[in-house]
Amino acid sequence: MLFSVFAFFFYTPTYLILLNTYALCRIDDISWGTKGLDSHKATQKDDKIMETWKVIKFLHVAKLVFWNVVVAAVLLHFGNSFEIRFFITFGIMFILAITLAIKVFLAVFYYCGYFCSKVR
Repeated sequence: MLFSVFAFFFYTPTYLILLNTYALCRIDDISWGTKGLDSHKATQKDDKIMETWKVIKFLHVAKLVFWNVVVAAVLLHFGNSFEIRFFITFGIMFILAITLAIKVFLAVFYYCGYFCSKVR
């Protein structure tokens, strides 16, 4: 078990990238628990919805791959010094934290507005 810790730390970044990409690619896989639901005929509206989901899924995966390549290129280009890599990584984490905080604030604000409009 002691030796497998090194493999875990070595492979963790790869697993995180691969599993997130796989999860985004399989975001609309609802093949489980759909017994008998595929027997109805698809309409044009269903086809349009499926095409929209394909575009949304492609954009999410493309965005994930693009930003991973950009971060890797920046870290490889400026990665000669530990201090520079630290500040680049810290800056990226700071931007992600601020983005997540804004999303959480807006979600809570939206939920409060939705809840207040439902009470009336």
